[in-house]
Amino acid sequence: MSKSNFSRFVVLVMLVVLLLGAVLPSAAQAVPESDPTAPIRVWVDAERARQVQAFIDANPDKAALIEIINEPLGANVQQRMLLYNNIGGNWPDVIFEDPSTWRTLNTPQFDFFPADLRPYIPQDVLDQFYPTANDPCIAPDGSLICVRNDIAPEVMFYNVPAFAEFGYELPTTWEEYVALAQQVAEEHPGYTMGQLDGWEPQLLWYRHSECPLMQPLSASSFLVNFLHPNCQRMSEMLDTVNALGVLDNQGTFSAGYGQIWESGNWLIHFGPSWLPDFVIKGLYLNADDPENQGTVGVALLPNWADQATRTTSNVGGGSYAMSRHTLNADLAAELIIFVSTNPDVGAAQAATPAYMPSAAAWGASLLTRVPLLASDPDPWTVISEAASGVMADSGFEGPPHSSPVFSPFFTDVAAGNRTVVSLNDDLQAALVEAVTTAGFEAVTDGP
Repeated sequence: MSKSNFSRFVVLVMLVVLLLGAVLPSAAQAVPESDPTAPIRVWVDAERARQVQAFIDANPDKAALIEIINEPLGANVQQRMLLYNNIGGNWPDVIFEDPSTWRTLNTPQFDFFPADLRPYIPQDVLDQFYPTANDPCIAPDGSLICVRNDIAPEVMFYNVPAFAEFGYELPTTWEEYVALAQQVAEEHPGYTMGQLDGWEPQLLWYRHSECPLMQPLSASSFLVNFLHPNCQRMSEMLDTVNALGVLDNQGTFSAGYGQIWESGNWLIHFGPSWLPDFVIKGLYLNADDPENQGTVGVALLPNWADQATRTTSNVGGGSYAMSRHTLNADLAAELIIFVSTNPDVGAAQAATPAYMPSAAAWGASLLTRVPLLASDPDPWTVISEAASGVMADSGFEGPPHSSPVFSPFFTDVAAGNRTVVSLNDDLQAALVEAVTTAGFEAVTDGP
């Protein structure tokens, strides 16, 4: 190789390294030595502020060191971290956010904001979280850049009195679900068996079908293949049951859909484990009406007959992270461990805890909190089993995100303007664009 060619080769290698450095997260950065006298600032929403206050109440000697700053989820965290990086200060020490936020902030652009929590949390504690719960918190280098507070496994809710009256059996496979939909359309037209709209269809229908719509392959690439057979059979199924008139299209949180529940003209609804506390109780049904109590059953989500293991999706859940800039890492980590694992805190929180001992305490009061739920089978037993079967990459994105890509397309389907199958090429192209725009490689073929 000539001297000039060698020089060009060296420059090329350096450019490649620099370009990769703009995409690939490297090892978590070192945290300053902990100063036990340094105060910490904690960014949390109103729900999680109560958890932090519980830590303060349990540790009054540390109360003066903790400042709670009420910040709603998604409060321009990325833009504000860039600002704080530019001025070299004002970073919060602990933040509660969606796990995908930390994958975004664990990049050179954001100066690798989240600290690695592994040195502060014993492995035997981490082992007591639901399987896959903390997977979105694991960086490509193995660092634990956040800890899950809550999860939201998808389950199947069903109308207990209607199933008993009609003599129907619960579907355990999607094939059985389609057969039941055909029977319902013929024998009881007007009854609904789910909701098809723009709210998280990729999670509610596709993830658990093992559809590689945005599946991480490495720190720099995603498998994006909505044309995969696992995706296409779900699209075809949705078109089939939608054409039968058993899917409501008014919107999951619409008053019209709530009226269908009130009238009893629903059979099945698919949704996350937080639905009973926040939507079914109040928006759909009056929990104080004795006639409604014990009418909502909970069952595991159907799977395809040829799926080797029973899986479900995760539809929600937040996490705590610690800034690598914190001057009191010991206190920040102690707080995160407490709010994420204390059973009393977990029992009182709104959503299903990701830490199994806390989840058991939360589930013990489920029937008391939501008397609408039937006691047989025990709904908490079902939800806990579902939580143990959440797919490893369910919701494991960030960046990029599939939700804003899917929503407008399925809103169009709900309006009757398109079929689901007709979305194939357009939705695939939009997913690829989302991945590449975020600076990643989109691999479009693979298993």
